[in-house]
Amino acid sequence: MTRARPPSACDIPSVSGGAPDASVCSRTLALEDFLTFRLGALSNALQTQVTRHYIAPASPLGLTQWRLMGQIQRHGELHASALSRLSLMDKAQISRALQPLIEHGWVLRRTDPAHAKRHLLCLSPEGLAVFDEVLAKARPYQAALLNALTAEERRMLGCILDKLTQASQALDQGLGPQGISFPTDHDGHHGTAKNASR
Repeated sequence: MTRARPPSACDIPSVSGGAPDASVCSRTLALEDFLTFRLGALSNALQTQVTRHYIAPASPLGLTQWRLMGQIQRHGELHASALSRLSLMDKAQISRALQPLIEHGWVLRRTDPAHAKRHLLCLSPEGLAVFDEVLAKARPYQAALLNALTAEERRMLGCILDKLTQASQALDQGLGPQGISFPTDHDGHHGTAKNASR
């Protein structure tokens, strides 16, 4: 059973309300200012460091497998469909990533007694030991990254990431003014969902 994440103590307006002080013009937004570029570059750098410094020395796991183990450790026994939803990966990706974990004996799979065609997944004692070893190495590194920010900056970062996640989900569902307002260019034209989500 998953645990609901508590709401952020954040005073940033929700995605459905409040316009930014200065709208971003979708016609002139520079490529290097795309969120997908900036966050993608940071994510790639962090993933490389994570794998090098504390995943590779502890196990032959890849980052994807370690994240799946983390979701199972956090939420307990669950179905692959729930794991797909939590990790934002499709079922084919989940299946491929789980296979080496099952082969190593770190993830156990059993038939759901309530649904014969579904399987429940959990960490084995060996899998939990490997996960805990990696987690112990990961915490100081992650703490050092977060300590590059002040407490207020960390709070605001959490709020900003939450708000961008909401905006991304709304755009992905094709919502317009009922969900979020698409950006308005300086010449009065409205950006499209395609432009806004790049």
